[in-house]
Amino acid sequence: MLNVELKARCQDLGRLRETCISLGAEGQEPDRQLDTYFKVPHGRLKLRESLLSGAELIFYIRADVAGARESHYETCPVEAADGLKAVLEKALGVRAVVVKRREVFVIGAVRIHLDKVQDLGTFVELEGIVDDPAELTEVADEVQRLGQALGVEDRSLIKESYADLIGVAEEGRAARSR
Repeated sequence: MLNVELKARCQDLGRLRETCISLGAEGQEPDRQLDTYFKVPHGRLKLRESLLSGAELIFYIRADVAGARESHYETCPVEAADGLKAVLEKALGVRAVVVKRREVFVIGAVRIHLDKVQDLGTFVELEGIVDDPAELTEVADEVQRLGQALGVEDRSLIKESYADLIGVAEEGRAARSR
């Protein structure tokens, strides 16, 4: 599966929420998600536990660049999340745990995620779903246009995943405590 993502820091989720509504986006019920990232030799592997949609295992490969970028991913629904998490933790080790509150708005093929991430702050993530690889450029352009309409500034773009940012924050806390 393929999508185009753009992620940025956001100081005012309320303003973005209002902008989404003014653009005609359809809002969904807010969700709480727990993402457990596992250590893997390439790509990223996480178990997402969602209050709204249950659990799924997600593997993805994405370049670490600021701005709109391709993400190739595979998902698998999970019935026994606790058991799978225990097995993967023993086999691979846990890289990071990300806890977030996520609000989702949808405009066309683009999902707008308004995220409040524990220990990191607030973010906006735009995800354009690509059904046919021939549509990649069109979807990427739509993600960029929507980012501009939402007022996402280039200086606020981030290239890291939440797991990467959690790792940096934990390293900083460990260094300060020494």
